[in-house]
This record gives sequence, C-alpha cells and structure tokens, in this order.
Amino acid sequence: SRKLGAPQYLEKALDVTDDNLRKLMGLHDSLMRQLEPFGGLAKMIDESSAAAKLVQQMREQDQLARIAFGPFEDLRRTGVMLEAKKLGIEVGRVDELVRAATERFRLPEFKEASALVEAYRLGPGSKTLANLYGGDVFAKAIESMRTPWLDAADTARSAGAFAELQSIGFALQNFQGFDDRLSDALRIDLGDWRDLIDWPENIFTDALVRSDFYIQRGFAPHLTNLPGPAFDESVGLAGLRPAPPELAEPYYRGEGDEDEAAFQRTNEAHDRLQRFESRLRKFIDDVMTAAFGDQWTKHQVPGEIRKKWLDKKQKAMDNGEGEHPLIAYADFTDYVPIITRTDNWTQVFEPIFRRSAFVQESFQRLYPIRICTMHARMITQDDELYLYVEIKRILGVINGSG
Repeated sequence: SRKLGAPQYLEKALDVTDDNLRKLMGLHDSLMRQLEPFGGLAKMIDESSAAAKLVQQMREQDQLARIAFGPFEDLRRTGVMLEAKKLGIEVGRVDELVRAATERFRLPEFKEASALVEAYRLGPGSKTLANLYGGDVFAKAIESMRTPWLDAADTARSAGAFAELQSIGFALQNFQGFDDRLSDALRIDLGDWRDLIDWPENIFTDALVRSDFYIQRGFAPHLTNLPGPAFDESVGLAGLRPAPPELAEPYYRGEGDEDEAAFQRTNEAHDRLQRFESRLRKFIDDVMTAAFGDQWTKHQVPGEIRKKWLDKKQKAMDNGEGEHPLIAYADFTDYVPIITRTDNWTQVFEPIFRRSAFVQESFQRLYPIRICTMHARMITQDDELYLYVEIKRILGVINGSG
C-alpha cells in the first residue's frame, strides 16, 4: 500500500540490484499494458501507409510525443526506461520521437522574447482574463523561465499556449474559483464538462485514448505541448502547483491504494489527490455539521450512499482499523450528489460554489486522474493540468468559506 509523501523506490534512479530488479519485474505486466499503445502506434507510423490517417488524428508524431513527454521523461529519469527496454517492452521508437521533439524547444533570445510579448498583446490572447484585469504575467513569466519552452517549429502557437497557462494561473489567483467569468474562460481551454458523462472504460487504461477523449470535450492540447521540465516550471510560475495541501488526518484512511506506480508523476498526483480529498471531507463535515448538527449524515446523505459508508466502516473496524468520521468512507463519486442535493445546496453550498453545474464539471474533470492514480497507472501532462486547476479552484473556495 502506498504511503503519502515522496515515492519510495522511484525518488532516485533505479540501481540494478536484486531488490530493484524484483520490483521492476513486478511492474513488468503493468508497464507492458500501459506502454503497448505507444509502441503499437509508433510501429504503425513506421511500417504502415494506412497509419497516415491515424497519425493525422493524433497530430502526427508530434501529438504522440506530446502525450509521452511527461511519462517518458519519468521513465528515463528513474532508470525504468533502460530496464523496460531490457525486458522487451516496446518503448524505444516512442522514446526516439520524444527526444527528437524535445530538441526543438529552446529559450528565446531577448529581442525575440520582446517580439513575442508584443505579438501576444496585439493578438486575441490579449483578451484573456490576465491582461483584461491587470498584470503582464506573460512577459514576467518569460523572463523567469530557465528551461527550454519555445517550440521552434511553431513559435507563435507555442508562445500563445505558454501565455494561456500563465493567464489561467493569474485568473485562479484573482477570481473566486467558481466565478462565472472564470468558469467560462476555463471552458475555452479545458472543455465543457458540465453534462453528466458516461465514461468509456478504455480511457482509464490507455493514455492515448484518454487524450483523444479530452480533446473531444474541448481540451486545448497545445497547452501541454512542452517537455516535462518546461511544463513543470511553467505551471509552477503560474501558481498552479503549490505545495500539496496538509492532510486532514481523521478524514484520511488510505483504503484502496495499490502499489506504487512506475511513474513518479502518478505517485505525486496520488499524494496530492489524497491530501485534497481529506481536506474536502473535513470541509463538508464542518459546514454540514454547522448547518444540520452532528447527525447530518443520517438525514442529508442519500440513503444508498450512507448505507455504503456504514458497510465500509463496519468492515474496516472488523479488520482492526480505527474509527473515522463517517464521511471518511466516502467514494470520490459521492461528493457531488451530497453537495448538489437540493436542500444541502440551497442551505449550505450555493453561496460557496454558486452553480451546481460547475461543481459537477469540476469533479468530472478530476475523475479520470483519480481513477488512474488509485490504480497506479500512467498519467500525462493533460491529466496533471486538470488536476492542478481543479484542485486549486476547489480548495480556493472551501478555504475562503469560513
């Protein structure tokens, strides 16, 4: 079972010791399944003329590289890439594509940076929330970047994407998280997730299919077309990736965690989500207790959800686990029905979240990465961007509600 905090064996490069080799062998089947779509697509690119149509849908090789930037950088940094190749996992061709794409990125010269800022001011990007309501965040961020981030193959689009990331961060720091204007602006880049989604199962096991699913919902893929280090630095500058929230101990159980993933990004996202969820549970318990008393779970929780919590609590205590507040046994899908239930919404949550459709939208954006991290699966920078934005939105409003 995973513990919160830094990944244990992936926090440093793998040495080929007997212990680490056993761990890697244990990861082999999982890695094989997760990397197979990448290797299969790369093989089709190389060998089949019919693959041209598929490559077009994926924005050719660049799209494949974009999706692989984060996870493949993880595999190289930790030493798993080399060992995966030795075990016969087909990743070599994709790794070549990722490395070739990475070499296109550079830091702009001073004059070029000034020209990019001026072009952005005169273009449609100047209408973003950041520049409408103050602060030239784009220019300041360019000055601060230390890792290559500008795609030489398309500097205008690359600069625009970088500016949009900074604008998202600025807006989240200066607007209430569920403000109508902010929600509308985020929908331009992250897509419209307000309607209830019937989740295709394969998006949780295939990162390529999941990326396509995001794009179909309206996600702007150019936002994450950055090598891993540049993506990390840019979201950091935008204020989208603060330190993980403090754990609300009584509301965290660690139940259901699988083994550590081979991907450091997955482990870090898992840690952030678990901490976030403990804070969310505490918030719901606090505001519902204030409104309805300490027996609120008897009267304000849908019956089938409460029964499930009681069953899980009894099973956990039978297995020797200490007692927790009842909401600590909640599943991720339980929060929206409780928050948006008519009486709970009107008496407690509407002043905080403003529109129930926005609540559903925010939690649905988090759902795929929640599933992937709980099952130790690969996540991409697309997943991470949703994670950073939505956790920042939700924590912002619940921390400011007291």
